[in-house]
Amino acid sequence: MLSIFEILQQQNTAIKTDLIRFANNPFDPNRNHDLRVAIRSLRSLYKFLKPQLDPVSFKILDENLSNAAKMLNSLRELDVLFGEISDYAFNHPLDTPAYFHLLVQVNAKRLVAMRQVLAEDNWKILVDHLTVANKQLNQLELSTNFDWSQLIKHEFQRKTKKLVKSYQAVNFSEYQTVHQIRKKAKTLRYASTYLIKFAPKKAKKSHRLAEKVQNRCGAITDAHINTELLQKFIQQTNNQSEKDLLKKILQIQTQVLVQNQ
Repeated sequence: MLSIFEILQQQNTAIKTDLIRFANNPFDPNRNHDLRVAIRSLRSLYKFLKPQLDPVSFKILDENLSNAAKMLNSLRELDVLFGEISDYAFNHPLDTPAYFHLLVQVNAKRLVAMRQVLAEDNWKILVDHLTVANKQLNQLELSTNFDWSQLIKHEFQRKTKKLVKSYQAVNFSEYQTVHQIRKKAKTLRYASTYLIKFAPKKAKKSHRLAEKVQNRCGAITDAHINTELLQKFIQQTNNQSEKDLLKKILQIQTQVLVQNQ
């Protein structure tokens, strides 16, 4: 079984690999998505192990990984919207140039967001954040004699209970609250994926719950962001066919919000 440090190193290596893959082909939405997931997975592990980490070290790791992931957010939001419009076009095959023109516009905005990430100064900032986190990982002092299984079992139980309480009390019309619960669910799901060997039963139970919560909250947050972007596109276009098409897609996203409240 891999040690805690080996698991952290393994995920850190995944970030390095996905960073190279993204740089090689930033046009593929999966490359940006995989890089964000790799960064957030490692950050989730640090959050989960926080009780046993040096507070100063944790802050450095958490802040740098958080800042790195945020730099990829705008690109991801446009990728999600492009996917929604593509799905709509596939499921509603109308003989109209509006689909093509709309996707061209979204893709143009995606290219702008992509170039912003890859701009020399921004790229250096992104790499610097990941480099600082990498160095801090290599400086971590993790005891080999500590009972990690006991800590991980306790954290699964504590965080699962806390997530259930938040999920049961949430008002699904409050976007920011739903977004925070989604992030907590992601932390728990990632931890249950990579730390399962330390507490198999609790990890499986936590994973099932986290996935359920993340899926529902994710549908709401994605629809919320899509709605905002679609409204901007509606305001910006003068083409009535495109405007009508955008309104139809907007209606579907609005329905997702209503159905999940």
